[in-house]
Amino acid sequence: MKLRECFLHAVALVRADDDAREAWAAMNRKNAPWAAVFDGERLVGLLDREDLAAVRAPEVFVTAGELAAVEKAARRAIRLSPDDKREEALARLELAGADAAFVEGRGRPPGVLVRGRGKPLWPALY
Repeated sequence: MKLRECFLHAVALVRADDDAREAWAAMNRKNAPWAAVFDGERLVGLLDREDLAAVRAPEVFVTAGELAAVEKAARRAIRLSPDDKREEALARLELAGADAAFVEGRGRPPGVLVRGRGKPLWPALY
């Protein structure tokens, strides 16, 4: 089964030099549980709401890129094609010690594959 046939989480795309609170706002605008942080074309990391929880205080100033460079978020800097096989993609996540990876949007919006949740869209068919 290919990743395009799996359920993927919504993702907001932000730049590494954006304020981390902007990443939080972008996630809320899209109702997305993830933010993919890019420095140009390079994926720096994936942030979830837990990663951003500390920066909601007004006195904290940090960029999305600084947050995405920490160990947990940086391990998620894996780019997958929607044509990759699900089992191979999950094996890549396992080897990297990551709990999630970015799936590029070709023919569909980009998304995030979460390990343990890469289930088929139509389970009765598989």
